[in-house]
Amino acid sequence: MLYPAPGLPDETPIDNIRFSTRIRSALNAAGLKTVGEIREASDATLLSFRDLGAGSIARLRETLGLPPARALSPKGKKPT
Repeated sequence: MLYPAPGLPDETPIDNIRFSTRIRSALNAAGLKTVGEIREASDATLLSFRDLGAGSIARLRETLGLPPARALSPKGKKPT
């Protein structure tokens, strides 16, 4: 199992990454299979997934090396 990180290749299967149970379940239920699919999904798309809220999306963006979205930044953190 791999920890989520910006350097993971897009073809890395989601099942090989240590996401929280909630995030993993939401991504699997939505049919996403790879890190690249997460990176390509818009915030609006990710927010439409059951049990995936703004905080979870902000953590996904941060750990996978995606630029932070202003509206989705975790509490207490400002985008750079």
